[in-house]
Amino acid sequence: MIEIVINGEKQSLKEDINIKEMIEILGYEDNSFAVAINGTFVSLKAYENTKIQEQDTIDILAPMVGG
Repeated sequence: MIEIVINGEKQSLKEDINIKEMIEILGYEDNSFAVAINGTFVSLKAYENTKIQEQDTIDILAPMVGG
């Protein structure tokens, strides 16, 4: 298991996991959000190839309506 922080909360996930797998485990069902790892946004196309590492800080952000 690896320790990471998702949206400010510590979490444990299995090792050798990518963003796509993490999203499925966390129960996100659509793609109406953005993911940043350690402050860097990751494109949707890169989710399967981007591995999550020990101590990563991950932000999952939903778009805001209005302005």
